[in-house]
Amino acid sequence: MTTSSAAPAPATSAWRLMDPPHATSLDEPDAWAYRGIAEMHAAAAVVDIGNADAAPTPIGVLVGMNNQSYVRKLRRIAVVDTPAGPQVVGEATVFLQVRANPELAIGGIVVHPEHRGRGIATALAQWSRDTARAEGRTSFMTYVDFGPQKPAGETLAPASGSGEVAADLPGVLLAQKLGLTLQLVERRSRIDLPVLPEAVSRFEAESRAVAGDAYRVHTWTAPMPEEWIEQYAALEQALSDDEPRGGLEVESDVWDVERIRTEEAAMTAKGDQYVVTAAEHVATGELVAMTMLQWNDLQPEHTNQQATVVLRTHRGHRLGMLVKAVNLREHARLRPQAQRIYTWNNEENPHMLAINIALGFVPAGGCANFQGPLT
Repeated sequence: MTTSSAAPAPATSAWRLMDPPHATSLDEPDAWAYRGIAEMHAAAAVVDIGNADAAPTPIGVLVGMNNQSYVRKLRRIAVVDTPAGPQVVGEATVFLQVRANPELAIGGIVVHPEHRGRGIATALAQWSRDTARAEGRTSFMTYVDFGPQKPAGETLAPASGSGEVAADLPGVLLAQKLGLTLQLVERRSRIDLPVLPEAVSRFEAESRAVAGDAYRVHTWTAPMPEEWIEQYAALEQALSDDEPRGGLEVESDVWDVERIRTEEAAMTAKGDQYVVTAAEHVATGELVAMTMLQWNDLQPEHTNQQATVVLRTHRGHRLGMLVKAVNLREHARLRPQAQRIYTWNNEENPHMLAINIALGFVPAGGCANFQGPLT
């Protein structure tokens, strides 16, 4: 069977661009491309971020390409030919939202560390921009992940002034070369496990004391309970509507029951699992806060924090801390082998940052978001 897991090709090997073949199963010969994309992302993440926790799994890439209902994904890869078959050394993905932002294309580019400086990123960027134009998009956004190291030289800050990124990162230089401007910096944070049970219990007790009897919590794992799914979708929509965006010109995406079920089916296909804790306002029976932790047993050492939101009209009752503390306790019960949890926050969201810092999360890098017109 053709594979992309060969040893890295010599740096002098010629590279070429191609559309990755779409396999419907990882057992198919054409699955070499999706396996190679995942391997290449892992190699790049180790160099750029310090570990491969954020890298996709092969099944995650495959399922993502199968799931195009809400975000279309167009891919191009750079390969070098080896005696064992083609090896993926670079990838560009263009994301096109289907129900929102009809003028916007979001692009991501990753190049294997051993094949950088050979024009691959430039060629993939040109393909991304040409593809976006062909799709009728007029605005382009991209992102540059970075690790926890403090910048040694000059830095860039977004127009809002919150957060910074090293000015000499290759991805930053490429984004600027494309005429894009830094608009938002997101912080990646990490907490090492286990969190002391007594600390979690203290945070939960303090939060319950503030929330009082006006709220009660519910915790569940997949599948999403039918009685709560409509309200859960409304909370996802509220998060999309309220999330700080800095200078990004992006409108909220659309979340509804159909999308929640679609996303949950994709999680199941990838082998993902999750635990959700939500807070119900007793007087109205309305869910007013929630948080989700998600993991995959193919990556056993870590868990990812997903959405956390508290409705505006119910803030000030420590509900954010309450649902996160309860969910941490449930996660420890369900997944005691996990060693760390990652979460993301916009640097312009001080309230949620404060909750994460209080829980023990520490900075672990971040993401710089650039946007500009397609010229």
